Amino acid sequence: MNPFTSLVGWNLSLKVAVEQARAALLYPPHGLHTLLIGPTGSGKTLFDRTMFRYAQTLGRVTGQAQLVSFNCADYAHNPQLLMSHLFGHVKGAFTGATQEKPGLVDAAHKSILFLDEIHRLPPEGQEMLFYLMDNGQYRRLGETGSYRSCTTLVIGATTADPHSSLLATFYRRFPVVINIPALTERPLACEAILDVVTMLLGTQEQVRALALNPGDRLIPFGKGPGTGYGSGSRRRGFTPGGCSRG
Repeated sequence: MNPFTSLVGWNLSLKVAVEQARAALLYPPHGLHTLLIGPTGSGKTLFDRTMFRYAQTLGRVTGQAQLVSFNCADYAHNPQLLMSHLFGHVKGAFTGATQEKPGLVDAAHKSILFLDEIHRLPPEGQEMLFYLMDNGQYRRLGETGSYRSCTTLVIGATTADPHSSLLATFYRRFPVVINIPALTERPLACEAILDVVTMLLGTQEQVRALALNPGDRLIPFGKGPGTGYGSGSRRRGFTPGGCSRG
């Protein structure tokens, strides 16, 4: 099953975004790093989780791997602590670092690292992240020896203005940029109804075909158990032509 079909509007207002996400995850050998752009509440976190589920179906992540998520805004006031939390640190890296500690990058090996509000990363943190994305290697904070290896797919998300200078660098470094439309730009009610009717009728083409005949405002329900209707029964219901396409 395609996990993206669980999203309301996956084949309408989110169709382009879903196609981009699938292409990014299908790209060999491990997928392409992706940046999600959209306002607060548009569903970027849910979209990322769905990408992770799709990556599981593709075998892009190991069977027991977990999605590793981190909100960069949580530690934006303390860049050193933010980078330590993300990349880990060695003993003595900073005051209070009494022992070596792994970071979230370690946990994301052979999985997906989701960084929300990624534009809040400090410049030095951005460079460490880009090096990881480009080379699959990183160092823990305070480490001066050889690099550590990590195979991870980075998915970033941001609420920053797409035209803001804050995102200029990210546009250059992320090969895939997906815009998630605001909820106010999506006809969610119509899309949800269409998803239900599609589930009953089989395809969206059949649903749209009903809207082409002004006199046909009756939707036939399928045969078999679970419908609650006989094989020849009809019921007045949703008129597909009443909803605009997102």
